[in-house]
Amino acid sequence: MKKENISAKNVIGKIFMPSQIDERRTFTASVQETENDPKFRKFIEKNGYTNDRAGLLVFGEGTFMFVYGVLTDANVAAPTGLSRYQLPAAEVAQVETDGMGIIYFSQPVNITVPTFLDQLTKANVTIYENMGDSETPYILSDLNLSTKKLTQTYYIRASQD
Repeated sequence: MKKENISAKNVIGKIFMPSQIDERRTFTASVQETENDPKFRKFIEKNGYTNDRAGLLVFGEGTFMFVYGVLTDANVAAPTGLSRYQLPAAEVAQVETDGMGIIYFSQPVNITVPTFLDQLTKANVTIYENMGDSETPYILSDLNLSTKKLTQTYYIRASQD
């Protein structure tokens, strides 16, 4: 686990709501829908993101949404048909895991999130009991498909710059 300051970023892809989660508590169908979308395929190929995937959980008051796509720099615009979710420059806590594949995004959310938060708690990172109360209610999972390295990021606080 490491803490660091990161620059503003975007996740460009598709947004999914909790009602789209399946009986296994996964977004497998949503991930597949995005992977099969010609607009998404064209965007990642044109912009050099074919080996990158990202999943973003954004928490609110008693709910959340899931954004699946790719992590980009702040100045990259989303093409028509895809959404862009902007993330602030922030202090974050990150955990890196080797040997992960795209199947990670098809694991049950009610297992992956508590496992990640438990790792942070054991490293003395203070976690909001209700993530929706945070000014930065984000958990980002960024996967490099070629290196199979997964970086999970918990947003602690936005930078004051």
